Amino acid sequence: MTAQELAATLLKASEEQGPKLLHLYVPHLTAAELNTLVHRLKREADRYWNSNVKLSFRLSGYLLLIGDLTKDSYYHALGLWARGDALRRMERDQEALPFLDAAGEDFLALGDEVSWARTRIGRINACLHLNRMTEALRDVAAARDIFVRYGKLVRAGQIDVNAAIINFELGQYEAALRSFDRAIETYQMCNEDVELYIARARGNKALALAAQGRFREAVEMHKQARETFERYGPSEEISLAREDLNIAEIYAAQGHYSQALLLYNQCRETFERHQMLESRAEATHQMCVCLLRLNRSREAYELAAEVVAFFRATSAQRDNLARALMRQASAAILMRRHHEADELLREASDLLAEGGFVRLSAMARLRRADLYYANGELEKSLREVEYVADVFADQEDLPNLAWSMLLQAYIAEAERQLDTAERLSHYALDIAMAQEMLELQYLCYDLLGHLAELHGAIDQAMQYYDRAIQGIDEVQSRLVLEERVSFLEGKGELYRRAMLLALQGRDVPRALTYVEKAKSRALGDYLRNNIDIKFTARDRLSGGQLEDLERLREEQAWYSSIVYGTEGDVNLSDTAIRRIQSIDPAQARKEMLQRERRIEHLLEQVQLRSMSDVIAQPQKQWTNSLVTQLGPKIHSQTLILEYYLAGQDLYIFCLTREGIVVRCLPDAVTRLERLLALLRTNFDLVARTVGTPEQASVCEELQENCLGLLQRLYDILLRPVEGALSACRHLVVVPYGMLHYLPFHALLDGERFVVERVEVSYLPSVSLWDVCRQRGLNTQMRPEVLTRALVLGFSENGWLPQAVHEAEVVAQLLGTQPAVHEQATTTLLQQRGAKSPLVHIAAHGLFRLDAPNFSSIRLADRQLSTIEAFNLDLSSCSLVVLSACETGRAVIGGVDEVIGLGRGFLYAGAASLLPTFWKVEDASSAELMELFYRVLLRGERKVSALAQAQRDFITQMRASERSYRAHPYFWAAFHLIGDAGPLVSPGMVEWDRRESSFSER
Repeated sequence: MTAQELAATLLKASEEQGPKLLHLYVPHLTAAELNTLVHRLKREADRYWNSNVKLSFRLSGYLLLIGDLTKDSYYHALGLWARGDALRRMERDQEALPFLDAAGEDFLALGDEVSWARTRIGRINACLHLNRMTEALRDVAAARDIFVRYGKLVRAGQIDVNAAIINFELGQYEAALRSFDRAIETYQMCNEDVELYIARARGNKALALAAQGRFREAVEMHKQARETFERYGPSEEISLAREDLNIAEIYAAQGHYSQALLLYNQCRETFERHQMLESRAEATHQMCVCLLRLNRSREAYELAAEVVAFFRATSAQRDNLARALMRQASAAILMRRHHEADELLREASDLLAEGGFVRLSAMARLRRADLYYANGELEKSLREVEYVADVFADQEDLPNLAWSMLLQAYIAEAERQLDTAERLSHYALDIAMAQEMLELQYLCYDLLGHLAELHGAIDQAMQYYDRAIQGIDEVQSRLVLEERVSFLEGKGELYRRAMLLALQGRDVPRALTYVEKAKSRALGDYLRNNIDIKFTARDRLSGGQLEDLERLREEQAWYSSIVYGTEGDVNLSDTAIRRIQSIDPAQARKEMLQRERRIEHLLEQVQLRSMSDVIAQPQKQWTNSLVTQLGPKIHSQTLILEYYLAGQDLYIFCLTREGIVVRCLPDAVTRLERLLALLRTNFDLVARTVGTPEQASVCEELQENCLGLLQRLYDILLRPVEGALSACRHLVVVPYGMLHYLPFHALLDGERFVVERVEVSYLPSVSLWDVCRQRGLNTQMRPEVLTRALVLGFSENGWLPQAVHEAEVVAQLLGTQPAVHEQATTTLLQQRGAKSPLVHIAAHGLFRLDAPNFSSIRLADRQLSTIEAFNLDLSSCSLVVLSACETGRAVIGGVDEVIGLGRGFLYAGAASLLPTFWKVEDASSAELMELFYRVLLRGERKVSALAQAQRDFITQMRASERSYRAHPYFWAAFHLIGDAGPLVSPGMVEWDRRESSFSER
């Protein structure tokens, strides 16, 4: 076997076969053949650093064995060198150093100073990772001189790069940039292929540019390096991932959080695939910055804690441990765990002081200044932030300098040093604008607006607030759905101040625009821009990830059945039953929540990947015209009331064809909170008596109290606009905050319920009015199309007997066949939803206050959650009726984002939705739905049909022996959201009004 053949065989041989082959063939090779074999193995060991480091490690072992077999010191030195480099690539730097040192000593003993200098490249890198900066610099000059003297310009360039990295870590950015430039110039003088070397130098130079806040230059340089690595395919996959990691850090600093998270997750997958666990951990703690800016502090805290635990268990990477500790501390500050944050920052500072990391030490002190400020210790905070501001200024670290200036401005504002605060805010804003740091920009504008307001400069304050809100809009436009919601958390005060100033300036349309920009923004922006976030086959999830998602969904549903006591209502195997019996509800809840977090994480990855083009560019921002242009489209007998709560005050915006007016009720919020709490208690008491012998007597006793509460609520919420209400036929309510949970149509004017006077529908945001109206017009149909309606009825194995009966009645009226019992499945809904003009679901609903995205409707095969509702195609659906418990309940996120089942169905394409506010009674729901469809199928508008059905129900109950069922609990839960128009196109109402043969229930 020739030397070349032996080398090729060794590349494919197992760990056991390789040494045997060497023992067999090496003694028979000539000196020339042996030399060929050794240098071939060394080249292959170097080549496989990035793509197969385990093979590189094994080849180094072969070189060591050849050195031992031949007693050749040079071959043995090559083996030591290759072993050190392999260990370094495996992120085992501490183990690598002895091999690199031994190799260097052997080369010097042989008089081979070039090879000694080459071992210094790997040694310097290992020292860098181990925070041993002084030691790393020790051999730089000597090694470079040797390379230049022998014409080894590539190696000289590598030494320059290493020197630059050391200067970068020491915070000496200008020196680092000079070394990077010298390295690139040196590479360019070489006659050999140095494209990859230049790309790595550029990528590293970009880090120094980014540290100075020169983000545009840095991103461009990273992209140049990235293009080079991409041309080399799999062999440079790790290099490509590192460039993406660096670009992600810049995106995070600029406020492009979705883009950054997309890259972070891709990098983590790449590093994990190559078993580079330290690099994966590094990417993980870097992404915590995005999570913190998105107000996902708990998630950031947990991830940072995992990374801290990982780096504590490794002997190297003290700077990464310090970084992770700082991330965890930042999350702890936001979670108001100040003592813990203090301990974490102290440990981080101690680690960084030992390693000589000037920039990182300053960043740790900036976090400490944040902590002091959050704790109200302004003097301590100012002392820390002034120190780090000087450090950042010396280093020309503009991004961190800007953040430290903004913190100083906050402190000055708190101490009423308004001129100082204004000056510092402008300095920070100049840097933020120069480098397109979006979040820092709007924070500066917000503070400047507040300062101008304190100075009494109202017009100037208004301009600053407007720019701040535009800045929030731009950040938000680059985020995927749930990130938009969490990002708005805590920003309500800015919208409140802007709204009040607009009213002070008598600019009511602008005031309403500010209110609207804080309401249901995620859903509204997606619907207005027709952004597709559905989980489809084009999504780039691996087969394993798809399997994980399906498994997680099944496990979540299984644990949920234990937590909510419904395991007896589903078909389970004997094995599953035994498993249920072996786990207690507390543990089941823990397991369920873990699955839910993993499901949300996977689906976020789908959104990030499928929407990469959307998040890369901001969408068109909307202005006052979105509100003011609605006027001519509003019917003359329609009144839109949009509510807003600001502190203790209630604002009512009245929109009609004639324009917008506003009413203010000072100190109304406390009264509303008390009345709503009492009303919920009243309804809860009624719900507890349903089906009991004392139901009638208890409901009659509670009815008077309920009516009194509803009248008092009317006096606060509708009496101030009595004139406009009396002149309208259709009232559209756009609630805010706690008012999202109130049935306005059941309020009492003293004599009649509101629904007995006017027709009432609801919207989460007035900006969705035209979207839903257009959907309603687009889905109007001929009467015969209703035979394609999808009607599902599931009784939970007999627990809800009226649900199936309701479905059968509704289907008979629509002229279609119902899917009941085991036929009522989510699979059927997914298959037929796209062609169904109407969907009616009668089943059991579950509202999850703790996790609204997992609120669900129980069908025969499994639960249909909010998340899965988003993925339905209901683009041809004029109306979705959710005749189940609490399907209209929601959690308010962001500033006023309504998060619940309804949001999923509206996103899926439905023009309107008919859900329930509370846990409804089975029998009364079925009766009300029959009344509703009888009116609807006469060609009436959806809002008219619901109003008439509720009026008829009230009239019938008052005149019956069951008068207690006139209590609003039995009829007011159903409410119409979205388009209020008819199902059937006007002029086409030639419907066969079938008479049903069923008896009253």
